[in-house]
Amino acid sequence: MKKALSILLLILLSSFITVTHEETKGVIITGRVTYTISGGFLLKNDYNTTIRDYVYVSVPQNTSYQQSFVVSMNPAPIRYVVDEDGNTYAVVFIEAAPGRKYWINVTYRVTVYSYQVDESAHKGAWPPFGLVKKYTTTSGYWDIYNLTLIEIAREVASANTPLETVTKLAKWVVQRVNYQVYMGRAGSDHALTRTWRGYAITGDCVEVADVYVTLARILGIPSRTAFGIILEKYNQDMWLNFSTIETEGENLLLHWGGHMWPQVYVDPYGWIDVDMLDGLVPNVGIYSARHILFGVEETKYYGSSLSSTAIPSYLTLEYVEYHFRGE
Repeated sequence: MKKALSILLLILLSSFITVTHEETKGVIITGRVTYTISGGFLLKNDYNTTIRDYVYVSVPQNTSYQQSFVVSMNPAPIRYVVDEDGNTYAVVFIEAAPGRKYWINVTYRVTVYSYQVDESAHKGAWPPFGLVKKYTTTSGYWDIYNLTLIEIAREVASANTPLETVTKLAKWVVQRVNYQVYMGRAGSDHALTRTWRGYAITGDCVEVADVYVTLARILGIPSRTAFGIILEKYNQDMWLNFSTIETEGENLLLHWGGHMWPQVYVDPYGWIDVDMLDGLVPNVGIYSARHILFGVEETKYYGSSLSSTAIPSYLTLEYVEYHFRGE
């Protein structure tokens, strides 16, 4: 029975693959790493009554550059769901007595392909109107009507091709990062500040991504944020204690690699990654296999890169751990 369930899960999650890396035009695959990822989520019932809760566990995504399988999950999920942005979640039911703590344990098998856009093959084309209309709208975090951001976008990144445009934006943004761990989410309007030295983007990866996505959308480039994990090395252990994150500050980075970065849509490459905090350089269409993608934000927003691993409704998420073993 367990073997049959595992096979069913592999088939189910494999169905979410949209295109393989071999079908992506103008992209050079530069490497491949296959990870075994084991993780745990500790939840607590803080109420004085029994709680019946559905916990949404974020599952690494299947994309052009990542293949993901659920090897095991305990308790076993009652179903898998896909949200409006195409992200996959395992739904786990937990009946928790007052004051009790419960673990959800998972094991994933994830293959990540590093890649680089081959500009010599194609300079990129402007996307069709349907994609522009869908992926350049405003939101509470991406204010495309902010006059300051409009002026900046037009001044620093107007270009003949979308690839030139997104590269100019990345160069401008990476030079203005004032990195600080931020527990909430400032959004583009508040992350961008004016100092005596000029503009600065104050915050962590979330604020940097939000400013970049807003600037790109202002210029008509379909863009969104991706969230997940970035590793320093292929074999690494990570943990996050929610009771201490407020006081840890940048010490959080010593043991946690939750990450958010922009993606832009450029024909004929499709969605390409822009990670300006991977080495603090403008990596446009240069993607390392140290990324584990858990999902994207197009219309749904998860608050920060801290809160998207397991999402309970009533229980309290106290602790998260991941163990990555790459080969």
